[in-house]
Amino acid sequence: MTDTAERDPLDIARDAIPDFRAVQAADAAVQQRLAELRSGTDRPPVDFATETFDAVLAGKPVPGDLGRRAVDAERADEHRQAELQILLGVEARLRNHGENTVKAGADEGLRALRPVLAELVDRARPMADALRGVHDAQAAIDRGADAVAAWSGMAAVVARYAAIREAQRKLSRMAIGEGFGTKYGTVGFGAVFHVWSEIENVTDVWPEWTPVRADGQIVRPPWPVPYPHKPFEVVHDREWVLWLLTAPKVRLWVPTVDELKKSYLGQRETAQKRATAETPPVRTGEPRRVPRRHMDDEGELHVDFQTVED
Repeated sequence: MTDTAERDPLDIARDAIPDFRAVQAADAAVQQRLAELRSGTDRPPVDFATETFDAVLAGKPVPGDLGRRAVDAERADEHRQAELQILLGVEARLRNHGENTVKAGADEGLRALRPVLAELVDRARPMADALRGVHDAQAAIDRGADAVAAWSGMAAVVARYAAIREAQRKLSRMAIGEGFGTKYGTVGFGAVFHVWSEIENVTDVWPEWTPVRADGQIVRPPWPVPYPHKPFEVVHDREWVLWLLTAPKVRLWVPTVDELKKSYLGQRETAQKRATAETPPVRTGEPRRVPRRHMDDEGELHVDFQTVED
């Protein structure tokens, strides 16, 4: 196992983004100074009245520099407030600059995740092969020592896989935003990212998929999902990872932002053409069900069907 296998995938991706660590270091310096100013640890307050009271009560003279020190303390507080306001502005600019830095370098960060994923897959495939047909711990015990070891080891694999995909999601979300415009209208980030960002050849794996089915039927995807009518809302759990590792046609990938958009739109267009070609003609005068399309808040296309007569 290499050092890369032990590191947080998001840290690996951020290291690959030009200037990201410089922005991070600058922000850390600003945050440290802001904390000092807010807490007053850089200049503890002085109670001049108590100091003078204690002095004269002890028979000592009134401090000769009392007035000057009091004025200096007031000025120091003014300086502190002025510095605080300046640094708050710098903090905001650094935040904006950091976001722009990530947007501009997101593809570099995403590419850095590819060897991390490849290393994990190479390590996990023998485990997945040992667990074919095994769906719980008891079944692993019944199969034997190799299956038990694989079952135990898969927990770390699943956690690592989820961390890689979460790092990928954060970078992609920063670069894409809430969605992007296409000839189909605005496509939400959630509609594109789930599954399409993990499987390069979705429509090869699921050739029955189309954006809109003329018959209104729900076709269950070949991968495990909690809700069949939401085929792209997958969960990064043991079942999902084992399916990815053992499904024969699946090509796992970490696409750049443009690669993800082009892949999704290209496969969607191909699937739509296939669905149109397979739709039987409708004879005039017969009742028929027609789709009524609408987008949800994430830009995912949904269809309701209503019966009409020509």
